[in-house]
Amino acid sequence: MQVLSSWLDRVVHFFWYFAGALITLMAFVTGYGVFTRYVLRNPDPYTYEIDSILMLACVVFAIAHTQKLGRHLRIDLLDRSLPETLRLILLNVINPTIGLIFCAVLTWKTWETAWSALQTGEVTRGTWVIPTFPIRMIVPFGFSLLCVVLLAQILRHIASPKGTYQAIKE
Repeated sequence: MQVLSSWLDRVVHFFWYFAGALITLMAFVTGYGVFTRYVLRNPDPYTYEIDSILMLACVVFAIAHTQKLGRHLRIDLLDRSLPETLRLILLNVINPTIGLIFCAVLTWKTWETAWSALQTGEVTRGTWVIPTFPIRMIVPFGFSLLCVVLLAQILRHIASPKGTYQAIKE
């Protein structure tokens, strides 16, 4: 279990850094778009599409690490009134199980659309004609990684019945 956890940590951390690099790339692409529009007076039609693709990839690749760190947004109004044991079960088993079901369905359905795009040879209808399969594969890949993180979180808490709040942040 430790080996798998260590491997998952490295993979999730890599994609988190990759998402950060994509933000840097988006800054350069946006800067290029601003330069061509306002300085050269010749707007680049591809800048918006490239930034949209990079934004999608950035969010999807960073979400698994965000879950792993426990840094996602949550409403803790109900949490405050619950006993510690019930709160830990809610945070480490029930919520991740609901998230796992949602992410598994999302992964499955987006995989179907990506596969369909590959089979039909679907391309974008914008100014820049590119195949949609690689772009569509970003979502099932990122959310399948999130599914693995959620499953690991559930199993880690079940394996240690005296799990602490620190298990959420590890």
